[in-house]
Amino acid sequence: MTEEQTPGAEPSASDASREPKIIKRYTNRKLYDTVESRYVTLDEIAQMVKAGTEVKVLDNRTKEDLTSVTLAQIIFEEEKKTSKMSLRTLKDLIRHGGERAAQIVEDTQAELRGRVEAVRQAAEQRVQTLLKSGQQTTDRAKEMVAASQEAVTQFQRRVDDRVRTAVEGMGSVGDVRRELTALSDRIAELEKKLDQLK
Repeated sequence: MTEEQTPGAEPSASDASREPKIIKRYTNRKLYDTVESRYVTLDEIAQMVKAGTEVKVLDNRTKEDLTSVTLAQIIFEEEKKTSKMSLRTLKDLIRHGGERAAQIVEDTQAELRGRVEAVRQAAEQRVQTLLKSGQQTTDRAKEMVAASQEAVTQFQRRVDDRVRTAVEGMGSVGDVRRELTALSDRIAELEKKLDQLK
């Protein structure tokens, strides 16, 4: 039997978390947060979205949904401030829309997973080489393999989390590039640690 909410009853916390925060846009282009009862800026709306808050921007007079227009304006303003994307990338996004952004994320994730797998295989090969040459004991080798596998597993989780975050908050391709650079640096760090195990 399902619970029905009675008129005048307070919504549960789970109901409230599913409802988007309503932002009214007035004819003078001011944005009003109806939950916090105050005017907000595009930057503040961007921070809400980055924090995972669902927002819905409505024209105060016509009740037309202006969310996508407002989010596009936020992306435009951020790009204008920092010029993260190349002209070629911007043209590709206009020509191909979200398909191009999604393809960039997929390619990045595939490349990183391939590199993580290569690091894992290299670690296993080095341990096997050390065992065969008698330079390591079996117990120590097992510890090294377990530690390496745990590091790779944690790294893969972080890669997945970062890619997921990048997709959800796809404000610009520049963010994905920074994530890729950070992940590449981390892979290089893991490779150095594996070299030290020789």
